[in-house]
Amino acid sequence: MNATETVSRSATASRAIVSSAFALLCLIWGLAFVVFHVGLTTTPPLTYAALRAGLAGVVLAGWLRLTGSTLPRDQATHLTALICGLLNVAGFWGLQNVSLRFVSPAETAILVYVQPLLTAFGAWLFLDERLSAPKLLGLLAGIGGVVAVLSSQLSPNGGEPFVGYLCALGGGISWASGTIFFKSRPHGQNLIWIAALQALYGCVPLALAAILFERPAITFGVTFVWTILYASLASSALAYVIWFWLLRQRAASEVAAFIFLVPLVATIGDRVLLGDRFGISVLIGGLLIVLGIWLVNRPINVKK
Repeated sequence: MNATETVSRSATASRAIVSSAFALLCLIWGLAFVVFHVGLTTTPPLTYAALRAGLAGVVLAGWLRLTGSTLPRDQATHLTALICGLLNVAGFWGLQNVSLRFVSPAETAILVYVQPLLTAFGAWLFLDERLSAPKLLGLLAGIGGVVAVLSSQLSPNGGEPFVGYLCALGGGISWASGTIFFKSRPHGQNLIWIAALQALYGCVPLALAAILFERPAITFGVTFVWTILYASLASSALAYVIWFWLLRQRAASEVAAFIFLVPLVATIGDRVLLGDRFGISVLIGGLLIVLGIWLVNRPINVKK
């Protein structure tokens, strides 16, 4: 085997691993949206987010210590984890959960999933990532696809929906800010420790907010146990390790574009479990999302 064949096979294997990681991440987060909606029937939103973060952080940190990994002592790692904890955990998770109490899951998802577009603009402004016309068109197509996929689930909601809209949009902004910040940090940091520490740092303001604004009453039972375990171990611990790893492998805008698949996976999973038939809006939205991801990630030929 010559050197060219070796490099080619290595690159192919790398692409396969990255693609598998994207697929697993979208599957975990897609199913998580339904899980959160069910879990919030047992626990107030801020309390649920605090428990999710605390359990995820303890499990990850405990696993790291059991495998012989020592707690990082450098300030750079803790600064990364602290800011990511405030943005990705306290800001994103907390605001998303509060939004779900005021508006439908579909409305929350549409506003939260402006994150890829915000991330692309942030990466262009602060990380010097190129924002070409095809990439911008792809991001807009992705947002259009999300709206189309979730359009059949949109329904008027009582109470104060405007509060829910603001919280969902704020969650998307917070998540995008956390993504840009992490992408700018040193690449030698331990990704698993950052995922553990961001959850532990982020659960503190969530717990304080829950004590101040909620009565942290929990309806214990099978529903609470399985939803909080999925939210903590799969959607928080495992998913964020994958997310941070992908951000180290690809441009922030490219990674964020794949997240458009999450609402599609959530909708398909929900409808499969309920036995419903797919509407034309889901098919159109899915095609727009795939088109958007292709436009964002397609190679750009530069003429010399």
